[in-house]
Amino acid sequence: MSPRRLTTRRADRSAARSRRQIAEKYLEVAQIAALEDGVAINVTIGVAVLAGVAAGDAICIDALGERYSGTDHAAAADLLTRVDAEMGKYLRALTHVKSASHYGDNILTETDRLRAIRQATALVLEAARRTT
Repeated sequence: MSPRRLTTRRADRSAARSRRQIAEKYLEVAQIAALEDGVAINVTIGVAVLAGVAAGDAICIDALGERYSGTDHAAAADLLTRVDAEMGKYLRALTHVKSASHYGDNILTETDRLRAIRQATALVLEAARRTT
């Protein structure tokens, strides 16, 4: 069975570097927000998700010359999995907490926050390795 067709957009190495830099800044903001508890947990996770998405874009652009351009972040993880299964797994996990962190009414847990920061960090480091 061939992989499903994903909506993508062509991009060059300059775009990969830009997406990596954006990912790094999102991660930096997430790490600052992580210094607080309460609602800051959701903010940290939400920003970590954005870091992961941007880093995934950078990795895909570097490897494929394109990035996912639809609205389904889980599909972005599908594209990334085609490049790097481990990084795709991290992005998929981040996309699973996106709605709860961005739109949910409940405060997520410290465990969720630590996991999101760890996954986003791995994605950003891989993007940096590939695009620096």
